[in-house]
Amino acid sequence: MIEGESEEGRSCAMGVEQMKSRAIGITGCDLLSRPGVHRTSVDVVLEKGRVSSIAAAGSKPLGPGIDTLDGRGMLAMPGLVNAHTHSPENCLRGAGEGMKLEPWLIRMFGTAGVFSAEDHYACAMAGAVEMLRLGVTSVVDHLWMTPPSIESAEGAIRAYREVGIRAGIAPLVNDLDFTGRFATGRGFELGDAEMSRQVDLPPASESIALLEELISRWHGSEGGRISILAGPGGVQWCSDQLLTGLAETSDRHRTGLHIHLLETRMQALTCADRFGRRGIGDLADLGVLGPSCSLPHSVWVDRSDIELIADHNAIVVHNPAANQRLGSGRAPVDEMLAAGVKIALGTDGSASSDNQNLWHAIKLAALIHNDGTSWVSGADALEMATTGGAGVLLRSDVGAIEEGAVADLILLDRNSDGLAGSQDLEASLALSESGGGVRDVIVDGRLVVRDGRCITVDQDAVRARLREQAEKRRAGVKCPSLRTRDAMDLITSFDESLQLSAMPATSKQGGGHVEK
Repeated sequence: MIEGESEEGRSCAMGVEQMKSRAIGITGCDLLSRPGVHRTSVDVVLEKGRVSSIAAAGSKPLGPGIDTLDGRGMLAMPGLVNAHTHSPENCLRGAGEGMKLEPWLIRMFGTAGVFSAEDHYACAMAGAVEMLRLGVTSVVDHLWMTPPSIESAEGAIRAYREVGIRAGIAPLVNDLDFTGRFATGRGFELGDAEMSRQVDLPPASESIALLEELISRWHGSEGGRISILAGPGGVQWCSDQLLTGLAETSDRHRTGLHIHLLETRMQALTCADRFGRRGIGDLADLGVLGPSCSLPHSVWVDRSDIELIADHNAIVVHNPAANQRLGSGRAPVDEMLAAGVKIALGTDGSASSDNQNLWHAIKLAALIHNDGTSWVSGADALEMATTGGAGVLLRSDVGAIEEGAVADLILLDRNSDGLAGSQDLEASLALSESGGGVRDVIVDGRLVVRDGRCITVDQDAVRARLREQAEKRRAGVKCPSLRTRDAMDLITSFDESLQLSAMPATSKQGGGHVEK
């Protein structure tokens, strides 16, 4: 329980614990089972964490022992899935504004300081409360730790267990930085600007052992609500040994692998230099690319990359807010959809997005790719934020409200600003809803948000602890050291030298057909 939590918060949490095994009936609601499947005035019954029945309102009695929620005037829809974030950044909002990713990373790791297990707990808890209140019922936390440890990962896991969200935790690990080698080959020494100079990079064997241990302790716990994924940081930061070791471990335990892919021009050029070709082909040859592999960002990809991703049934995780905030470009989502690529949606961390509001990401995904020749519809964006994200967690029973599906759903007020004037439901949800209309949230058949307030923990105490986290890091974030500033200048100069090089033109999305 949160330190400093009020008596009201403790009593709410105890009450919800007692409701875990109770059935819930939602009466008279409208229902969006999934984008394109809409019914009016139905009763939905949830039992043992699953959707047990959906029927016309009042057509049959709910039965005894069922806790009833009045759904009249409400829209029930699947809970959203935030398929990519970094929870430590919840206390680092607004940091590094106006910076591209590479200097931004140096500023982040050079100023944020060390995170203890309790720090990770506080940050993950705050993000989870924020997401739940906005209707996000599942999250994939690509958890960076300084330094990586079992205890730090378990701090975040403890937060997700207590607050009641569905969570996949992917410990972010790297062991090399090929960017430095690429720069040296071009006559440029990065020095302290190399990732290995900014954070500890444990050997591959240690990172693989950490994943094995976390899987043995936590994967599938809380009735399957908590899962552990492999989380290599990026192709340019990982040895073949680390990539194949993590992939073999995730395959053996039937869990996912979550890896940043080609987020920036520099990353794409580094991978081309390392492999002599684009990095996606090497991921395929190493056995990493497949249905259990999810690829956050995927901005600097070309048509052949998209075909490889589609052929291997891997999942792209689109992060439109962070890509724009960091000047990385726009992933060619319209081309991916046309090629049949599965796409999920993420906020990314709160220092690059700068919140955990997936509704904002949905709206951006439905707008920024529309140039008059191609369009991403509101229904497309909602699909990314529901069933698309469920695929990252390898859950076919999450992301839709159907009999037998996991009971992860939200109730929105049809009289809220986003929906009261609606003419087209999916378009209104994608373009008008902000999360303010979310009233009730159910995860795994358990009521976790009631009337817009999280009832599993004391949300005011959670925010107070987040403010403490922000305050303890404020001085360092505001005034980076000379070493950090010099490193940021170095990586910026290298990036500028790449921009001046004779390179092929970028695609219309902002990604690139990058060649060696």
